[in-house]
Amino acid sequence: MSDEEEIRKAVDEAKAPGTFNIVEVLQDRSYPETTVDVFLDEGLVYRAAILDEEIKVAENNLASSKNSAKAKARLEDLTTKRESIREDLFKSMHTFYLTGIPEGKREQIYADAKKKYPVEYVPNNDLSGLLGNATKEEKESPERDNLFTDYLWQAHIKKIVNNDGDEQTDFSYSTISSMRHNLPLSAMILINEAIEKLRSASALFTISTGEDFLAKP
Repeated sequence: MSDEEEIRKAVDEAKAPGTFNIVEVLQDRSYPETTVDVFLDEGLVYRAAILDEEIKVAENNLASSKNSAKAKARLEDLTTKRESIREDLFKSMHTFYLTGIPEGKREQIYADAKKKYPVEYVPNNDLSGLLGNATKEEKESPERDNLFTDYLWQAHIKKIVNNDGDEQTDFSYSTISSMRHNLPLSAMILINEAIEKLRSASALFTISTGEDFLAKP
């Protein structure tokens, strides 16, 4: 074989498509991540909210008051109290580190919850059965919903960091369940919203992105 033929053969081999394992690709892919900051001291959160309202009133009074010195002193006093509360409030702040999970894992989590609390149906009345209009209506199961949410949190939460930088990275089911029962409602709402956003944001981006963005350079 001549040198030219060898070069052409090498080029052809280089151009030839290779092979890959789709399962390995799926296992190695990255998932979206996010963080959620929550304040655990509900008493301080409430006091801060009340002070915010009082400060707004004081600002309006300052703008319309004839005794501006008194109104200004009142506003400054409220602002100082709010700043003091904010310092204490941030001491109660914890940051939750969340990561996405495969959709198949989410389905498996729901299947596991259904094993513990199987789906039950509302009995059909006699008339609908005679008319052939019987439809299965699934009974609500708060126990299954709570268990499913516990499992979701356990799958998504990877780390919690407090204001001092201390970390917790190990979350047993009992820890997750206890945490969900004791967290402030505002914190639970923020974490649930973040989990749903992790699930939907990437999918919506891929679906809605135009061809120009995804086009190869």
